[in-house]
Amino acid sequence: MNPSESIDQPSANSRLSHWTGLACDAAGLMLAAMALMVIVEIVMRGVIGKSILIADEYSGYLFVWITMIGFAYALQLGAFLRVDNFVGRMGPTGKALTDMLSALTGVVVSMICTYGTGTLVLASMRFGTVSIQPSATPLWIPQVILPLGFLGLTGIYLALLHGAWTRFRLRSE
Repeated sequence: MNPSESIDQPSANSRLSHWTGLACDAAGLMLAAMALMVIVEIVMRGVIGKSILIADEYSGYLFVWITMIGFAYALQLGAFLRVDNFVGRMGPTGKALTDMLSALTGVVVSMICTYGTGTLVLASMRFGTVSIQPSATPLWIPQVILPLGFLGLTGIYLALLHGAWTRFRLRSE
């Protein structure tokens, strides 16, 4: 399913596409930074026998950031794993109903994850939790992407729910 099928409002679709496209571009830059950091680490260890001490830690953080900001883009493009064998045999009304159920489930799960990861970030800030690595990075910094990413997913799922509801209403009239 492509985004134009799922998100039926052109203005909402273009705004969402703009933001998810920017997020995808940012993820690409982070991937390049992660690769560069690993290359620098390899060269430094091989040439002068010293480590930059942050490559492993920060590569892990960047991997999580890339994943979280890529989720909304992937969902909007319909690239998330779906089982369409059963749904493909349904009529338009059945498809709209299953899309509504799927999107509603996504909204609920994403909202729960937003809340849970938001409390994690707040606890890390409140207690001043830092990483055990030499960088002693305040953990709220790499963690902040979690509630933001899940909030972005919630927004996309809400747009998908609205699109499915609109298709359902049009079919039942």
